[in-house]
Amino acid sequence: MRIPIDARVLPGAAILLALAAVSYLVFRSSWVTAGLLIILALHMAFFRDPQRRIPAGNGFVSPADGEIVEISTVSEDRYLKEKAVKIGIFLSVLNVHVNRAPAGGTVEYIQYEPGKFLNALKKESVNMNESNWIGFREAEDRILVRQIAGTIARRIHCDVKTGESVGRGQKIGIICYGSRTECYIPERIFKPTVCVGEKVKAGENILGERIA
Repeated sequence: MRIPIDARVLPGAAILLALAAVSYLVFRSSWVTAGLLIILALHMAFFRDPQRRIPAGNGFVSPADGEIVEISTVSEDRYLKEKAVKIGIFLSVLNVHVNRAPAGGTVEYIQYEPGKFLNALKKESVNMNESNWIGFREAEDRILVRQIAGTIARRIHCDVKTGESVGRGQKIGIICYGSRTECYIPERIFKPTVCVGEKVKAGENILGERIA
């Protein structure tokens, strides 16, 4: 039976549990122990990795849980080499932080870029924060996902490698704590059906339909 939590929860959970035990057994501090156990519960909740029901069809699914904060048309010259619809999703500390593939395909491009840890809601964070780019090829089309760190998010995990085949809605990584995820889909094949302010879930909600 699959446990709905990411295994990377274990190091932090072990440390917090050990501190709580020392606080209670050695220092007899019930208040500190209670506080550490609350932090432990929040830490465990952050790393939750629930099963998702991938919808039928060929629509592009959301790569992250959170709120749509940007929908724009850009010239994506890093990997797609064409005009693309960019969808930005803000993940609060309360959201599931697992990232998923918007469509099935082969991982063709991965590029990590070090940077700052500004608030993910600030415009300058998009260009200045630490991030990781993952490019997928699906037949003749390319799709790009960007994982972006935030003020609290200080670690990005990428769980795929170049040459690997992934399914639509498959887990591709996780960003620790509050952050932002962006999805770039060629404008010529994509019509968004979401709007700014809408809440989405990774792998379950459709960002838009394929038009070509």
